[in-house]
Amino acid sequence: MYQQLTKIHQRPEVFSVYTAETLWTEPHLANQMLQFHLNQDTVLASRPVEAIDRVVDWIDQSFGLKGKSVCDLGCGPGLYANRYAKRGAVVHGIDFSSNSIDYAQKIGSVDAVPITYQVANYLTAPLPEQQDLVTLIYCDLCPLSPIQRQTLLTKIRRTLSASGKFVFDVCSIDAFEGVCEGVSFGRNHMNGFWSARDYFAFQLTFRYDNEAVSLDHFIVIEEDRTWDVYNWLQYFSPDSIRGELKQAGFGTVEFTEGFGVDRSDVATFGVVAGA
Repeated sequence: MYQQLTKIHQRPEVFSVYTAETLWTEPHLANQMLQFHLNQDTVLASRPVEAIDRVVDWIDQSFGLKGKSVCDLGCGPGLYANRYAKRGAVVHGIDFSSNSIDYAQKIGSVDAVPITYQVANYLTAPLPEQQDLVTLIYCDLCPLSPIQRQTLLTKIRRTLSASGKFVFDVCSIDAFEGVCEGVSFGRNHMNGFWSARDYFAFQLTFRYDNEAVSLDHFIVIEEDRTWDVYNWLQYFSPDSIRGELKQAGFGTVEFTEGFGVDRSDVATFGVVAGA
């Protein structure tokens, strides 16, 4: 038991293990994540509806959505993509959760808005060309390793039209200051989030100060299996994200707090990058 606990508490090398797809493709977890997306009482997976509306308002006012080609990466259940389409954009949504895409397609059908949805990993799948806007909302860039980020940023730069813009947000250095290392353990930890069956789970939180990265490592112990989920988060300063964007070929980089509508949120900041 001592050796097992010692192994459980080991600190992994930063970004050494990547399990992001597990949250979105394992059936029980995919359903849980969809419910979190739609739940207005939690911000674990998405912003509340009124905040989403404010972000879309800001994007529309800043760039004009009507008639624009928009690619929404990590579109989930279509919370942003559906709103873009309602404002006249030609929308292509990409997400590797078929569960979320199914929901998005149903909502799009009910609202009678034509949206092209694609079940795919945007790190490896081809992106639509000549896009006026590419969006990656709710800090979806932050769980990716530096290599993965450069791969994605380079793809996005190439898929934009000459005047196209990439609009996204990231976790801030201010938010990293609030990360505390710790361990929690319990039976059916997080109210049964991890499995429909009885289980025990550890949650270990690590800080990587030199890299400004945090990790929540979950070890889920069921009767017949033990499995892990690694939730990495990279935290950025304006200078650090500007450097990564420049390396990927972007020429212009601008910043906005809360997409111009919520300046009280210091945990994240918005970024607009272009040629």
